[in-house]
Amino acid sequence: MGKMAENHPDLLSDNMVWYHFKSGDDRALDILLSRHFRPLLHYGSKFTKDRFLIEDVIQDLFLEFLEKRERLGDPVSVKNYLLKCLRNNLTRALKNQTHKEEVSEQQELLIDADNMESFLIGLDESAELNVKMSNYFSLLTTRQKECLFLRYYQDQTNEEIASIMGINKQSVSNLLAKSITILKHNWVFEIIFVLYNTL
Repeated sequence: MGKMAENHPDLLSDNMVWYHFKSGDDRALDILLSRHFRPLLHYGSKFTKDRFLIEDVIQDLFLEFLEKRERLGDPVSVKNYLLKCLRNNLTRALKNQTHKEEVSEQQELLIDADNMESFLIGLDESAELNVKMSNYFSLLTTRQKECLFLRYYQDQTNEEIASIMGINKQSVSNLLAKSITILKHNWVFEIIFVLYNTL
């Protein structure tokens, strides 16, 4: 990969590292894995609690890259490409599990307290309201939760989310708008309820 890459791989963009990998440097794949393993693992946890399965799918994904190196394209965003590939492969793996519930639109994504807290920052400083607000996520569909995660946790644009989820940009806008409407409506109602009971 060259002297600079060997000594300072962090100076290279994902696209440049991807270029070196496609050019035959296996060390480049190690760099991408070290950079994106945690975000991929975190994204995978939105679909299943089975950490071992997620890790296996991530490992298989990178092995697949090695096998198909000559046929790989040049994604605009390597990170988004990795997220999309993981989503597709993990969905397929879950569907193939005989003892696990089939992935469907109704299956709830797992939203942990840290993700919820990051999304709720700025809404209100009241710990009581934030705890109650977390309960309203159960009102959202799978795709609404996934959109929120990609938008507010992964900081993806609507266009990038559309590419990752395999839907059009307008659908992303609709999902986000509906999600925020549901959350804001219940949040405002909760504030009114709390204020009323403190008068």
